[in-house]
Amino acid sequence: MSVDEQDSRKEGGVPNSFGNALAWKWTRQMPRGLKGGFLTMLYALRAMAAASGELRFKDGKPIRIQDLAKAAGCREHDARRYLDAGIRAGVVLVDGERRRGKATRYAIPGDVLWPDWKSAEDYLKATARRRAQDEEPEDSSGHSGTNSEAGSSGRKGTNQFGPQRHELGAADEESVRATEARMGSGHSGPTGSGRSGPNNPGSSHGVSHDGADVATQPPVVGGSSAQNDQSPNQDQDDQPFGRCEQCGHPLVRPGVTRCSAHREKPTTRKRPNADRRGPVQAPLMAVVPTEPEPAAVAAPEPQLPKQTDPFAPLRLCGCGREFRDRDPAAPCPECRTAEREEAARLAAR
Repeated sequence: MSVDEQDSRKEGGVPNSFGNALAWKWTRQMPRGLKGGFLTMLYALRAMAAASGELRFKDGKPIRIQDLAKAAGCREHDARRYLDAGIRAGVVLVDGERRRGKATRYAIPGDVLWPDWKSAEDYLKATARRRAQDEEPEDSSGHSGTNSEAGSSGRKGTNQFGPQRHELGAADEESVRATEARMGSGHSGPTGSGRSGPNNPGSSHGVSHDGADVATQPPVVGGSSAQNDQSPNQDQDDQPFGRCEQCGHPLVRPGVTRCSAHREKPTTRKRPNADRRGPVQAPLMAVVPTEPEPAAVAAPEPQLPKQTDPFAPLRLCGCGREFRDRDPAAPCPECRTAEREEAARLAAR
């Protein structure tokens, strides 16, 4: 869609016209330095403006600078800078008087032909805050440590103080060399002069000691213990590698005479009481049955009472009850139930 076709969509109000000009014209004209927080602020003004272009609520109260800063995703100080830059460019208007302690009512114009982007960019550059590393406090000691932001040049380390090596004079270099020669000797650790580690800033293998002044050094306190403060495996490590006495295979560890295949392995001593087992204690309070439990007698299945035949003849039982049954010798139902219960009781004994 061309720019001319977009111009026909300006009848929707001031925010719509402002948004079309911002998206289709101004973003192509403004310099690169304005395409950041300033551009975001312009989009926030377009989204929060009323139909008349004023940045106000429905009740007429102006929108605060805090709300504009939150909508643009910046700090309140930067929001004021962006608004002032927009005023200088002609894309932000001020409705009324700006007074301290009172909310200022801003507005966006309906039609701006030629915004002055150069003035806005110059204002933002002039009011930009200086970086912390460019400013050094007046009471600073000049030390550049881990937490210091000033004096980052010169490769100042964490524990280094005073002038660096490139700042020393010729006479000082000779004294530094003499000091380096007396710092340590032999197979020293990372703080000595011979085979020094990365934490010794003044050591060098190629330093000449011809110009060093030879002087008697004071005795070191605890010198005997300092000389003996070496690894217990140092003498063993200094021994040359050899071959195995049995097979002649090259050895990979110093101080040994046999390889791992012919090395005497330590015999594991067996404890004398390893095979002895203690007496097994029987469980206490165990109930030993004297007689096997009798087999449980299956309970007799319940029998349903015999249904009375209504067409059977009426008979008289020996107990004196009348009942109907086709068998003349059959007892009454009550007598039959009593006989079954008696038989079950006798079987349970």
